[in-house]
Amino acid sequence: MIRLAAMGYEDRKPTKDEMQKMKDYIRDAMEAGAFGISTGLIYTPQAYAETDEVLELTKEVAKYNGLYFSHIRNEGNLVIEAIQEVIDIVEQSGCRGGQIAHHKVSGKANWGRSKETLKLIEETNQRGINITCDQYPYNRGATSLMTLLPPWSHEGGPEKLVERLKDPKEKEKIKKDLYAGTNFESFVKNIGWECVYISSLETEKWSKYMGKSLTEITKAEGKEDEFEVLCEILIDEEAKGGMTVESMGEEDIQRIMKGRYTMIGCDGSSIPLTGPLSYGKPHPRFYGTFPRVLGHFVREKKIMSLETAIRKITSFPAQTLGLADRGLIKKNMWADIVVFDQEKIIDKATFTNPHQLSVGIEYVLVNGDIVIEKGEHQSNLPGKTLRST
Repeated sequence: MIRLAAMGYEDRKPTKDEMQKMKDYIRDAMEAGAFGISTGLIYTPQAYAETDEVLELTKEVAKYNGLYFSHIRNEGNLVIEAIQEVIDIVEQSGCRGGQIAHHKVSGKANWGRSKETLKLIEETNQRGINITCDQYPYNRGATSLMTLLPPWSHEGGPEKLVERLKDPKEKEKIKKDLYAGTNFESFVKNIGWECVYISSLETEKWSKYMGKSLTEITKAEGKEDEFEVLCEILIDEEAKGGMTVESMGEEDIQRIMKGRYTMIGCDGSSIPLTGPLSYGKPHPRFYGTFPRVLGHFVREKKIMSLETAIRKITSFPAQTLGLADRGLIKKNMWADIVVFDQEKIIDKATFTNPHQLSVGIEYVLVNGDIVIEKGEHQSNLPGKTLRST
């Protein structure tokens, strides 16, 4: 996070020296093999960056023929405007293209607007501006619990956020902004407390509620105000904790998945079934993204062909990144291969029981070495760091 490194959790424009420092970070990264710059514009301190700041930094990426990747500024009521911001940045910076991270339309009032977003992406590509997106195949997103609160309340970092929650006047101001949702994408306003589920907490007091919604937790605690319970959790957890949010409609999920410029992405970490890293109720995309697409959406729902799905998972992302020697099975390509049974492959991970491996995968080869054989890991690590060429 170059903004954090250059100027901390400050809600302001960068100085000339801070801007130069961020450009220097970008130059160093691009020369080291980075593919481009990414932003998470709902997350602080990145949320404090205005469009002109991001544009100026992306111009630095363009010098290296890099890409602009973005978790867009709003996926709810202002989703069209947020996508247009990506388009404007790509077009005006001259960079090679733009990638919209895990494209979705959030909030029931916005369901169906994927028709508009996909049309906008299609028309932009027809004008010669390269805009693509990726998607995970679930109706819930996942992020940090403190993202529920307005960005201004995060200024100064998590410690300052906790201080504000302990201050009655500041807490009331946060509550008012949370329900108004006028200056940021408020999950509480758009989807409701009942659709916000706790995925990870650390304290003994609250960890028993992992997997429950904030409405369920409030009732279990014998209380009436979800906001007060949220504040209590964030204070006790020192602003840590994760959540999943049920915000997407099935028609939008399928429409986006079939989109010409959509590829499939996981947006999750590689985690084990047991041990300290298997903690909590993480999003099932960590375990089941690709088998869910191949099993549920291709075999069962038949929304697209197997060949199309595999392209969206393999060669399309590789070609977008400019990896000329990966993503296809052919001579002189690196042998990254998954052998699966198309009649059996399916995800098993759920939101209530996420730590489950998918089934139907027989072999996995990484750089030509067998890593998974008949479902068993072979304890070898032939992976390599990928760099832009």
